[in-house]
Amino acid sequence: MSEDIELKKTWLVFSVGDSKYALLSSDVKEIIRDVTVFPLPFVPSYINGILNRYGEPYAVIDPLPLLENKIQDSCLFIVLQGEAHVCLKISEIIEFHTVSNAEIKSFSNSDSGKYYIGSFDFEDSEVLILNSESFIEVVENDIEKS
Repeated sequence: MSEDIELKKTWLVFSVGDSKYALLSSDVKEIIRDVTVFPLPFVPSYINGILNRYGEPYAVIDPLPLLENKIQDSCLFIVLQGEAHVCLKISEIIEFHTVSNAEIKSFSNSDSGKYYIGSFDFEDSEVLILNSESFIEVVENDIEKS
């Protein structure tokens, strides 16, 4: 492979509240709307409950309380790939967007940025790339403490 070929990745750009975020498209299993979320007692505010996908329960995480200390009113979800069975509640799908690796600004592993792995420019704004694993870790840690 030639060194002058730029590596590119496709990202799903979406909004949570008023901010734009992205996930690697390969981390997205499906996007669903208007499904019943069954509330759970005694869970943190960012866990909205569970939803049923093909007979399997998926934990519904609203990232807005973790990112901006707000709660969103939405019925749109991104189901994440993997065995953790987690989905993120989002406000709106914007588009799938391809970005070269050179355009991605990486973040350090600081505690304030634990939910982000980097960013890229998109339509005159900065899109933060979410670290989906960090949301799963937060849920697992909070459930262990319960």
